Amino acid sequence: MLVYAVTTLFAFAGLAAVFAIAAAWLTALPQIRALRRDLEACEHRLLVTARIFETVTTCDDGKIVRLPVRARMMPLQALRDAA
Repeated sequence: MLVYAVTTLFAFAGLAAVFAIAAAWLTALPQIRALRRDLEACEHRLLVTARIFETVTTCDDGKIVRLPVRARMMPLQALRDAA
């Protein structure tokens, strides 16, 4: 009997989540459409581009990785040792 109660609880929780997501989408979509329409009507737009030159990783003790990262060929001896 407990299995049916837990299953029913999860089913109702899932349905409530689906309805909450649907309500959020129905609220947000008209606002998104209005924002896009306002952006298309705006005359004062500026094109901005960016280029990433390097990135700092959080692992490997803050090692700086220069971009673009290219694969390096391994020496044949190292491949033989690994086999």
